Amino acid sequence: MKLLNIFNTFYDEEIVEKLGFLKNIKLFEGIKKRQLIHVLESLQERTYLKGETIFTQGDIGRALFIVFSGKIALSRQDAAVQKSDVIAEVNPGEFFGEMALLEEMPRTATATAAEDTKVFMLFKIKLDSLLFSRPAIGVTIAAQLAKILSARLRALLEKPGAQD
Repeated sequence: MKLLNIFNTFYDEEIVEKLGFLKNIKLFEGIKKRQLIHVLESLQERTYLKGETIFTQGDIGRALFIVFSGKIALSRQDAAVQKSDVIAEVNPGEFFGEMALLEEMPRTATATAAEDTKVFMLFKIKLDSLLFSRPAIGVTIAAQLAKILSARLRALLEKPGAQD
């Protein structure tokens, strides 16, 4: 019986830790902490080893990735010179691949684990399910996604040399 209590305490602590982490993710801003359990239930957890490819440029996107621990390198292949350049690093608390939640189109970069990394994945089908089963949560995520994408587009357009 004592072993079961230790397991339950560990399990509860792990869930509390994950909920605390999700509470600080911009994508989930505006979702009450008690509602985050539904978000957590919709996420798939996965660990990638250093050097492991998460997805390749050109793959069809079906999920957004939230880095829980570790680091991800995003790179783009330049076909003209047969060279791949790292364009961004994604650290714990940050996410990437969000365009996949809107449309299942080819990925614009390759994602590789720069070190052993644990991620949470939110698949488009799970977001769609949340929109129907928990509309307040789904709509909040969709609205946050729109704000984030708008801010990223604005930042890109404001870079020197960018055209409107």
